[in-house]
Amino acid sequence: MMLASVITLLISTFIQGTISNYLGYTYSNLSIFSTIYVLIAILILNPYFENKKKYFTLLIIFSLIIDITYTNTLFLNTFLFIICYYISKIFHSFFPYNWLTISVSNLICITIYHTITFLLLTILKYGVYAVSNLTKILSHSILMTIIYSIIVHVVISFISKKFQLREVK
Repeated sequence: MMLASVITLLISTFIQGTISNYLGYTYSNLSIFSTIYVLIAILILNPYFENKKKYFTLLIIFSLIIDITYTNTLFLNTFLFIICYYISKIFHSFFPYNWLTISVSNLICITIYHTITFLLLTILKYGVYAVSNLTKILSHSILMTIIYSIIVHVVISFISKKFQLREVK
């Protein structure tokens, strides 16, 4: 299952780069294909890891890749990904793990990700952003978050059953 997880995360990283480079990621030119693909994939892979140390290793490695290559920050995405992991964990302790609850959980996490980022940028006065910008980002990421959550969940479930992959221990 570890190989399937790494491949999924590499594909998600590639999609993240492709979407942000070719479809625009500015406030004036947002695409409906905008979302945080690596975060979605990492949250979906969580139940396939019994060994949380290996899970967090992947989470940290891929969040640092996103930090360095796409956001030009260090440890911001790591911090946000860990927060989203715990929110997803709490959410799924109350609800079953299926495509509907995964989509809702990922929408909540993407919303929290963008909201915390917005608040940090505003507090640090890194730029002047209006709440309308946050609303625009969130509204443009809803559709793709749901679609990508369902696709990754279905593909990972299929691969796991087809090849009888066990949890990463």
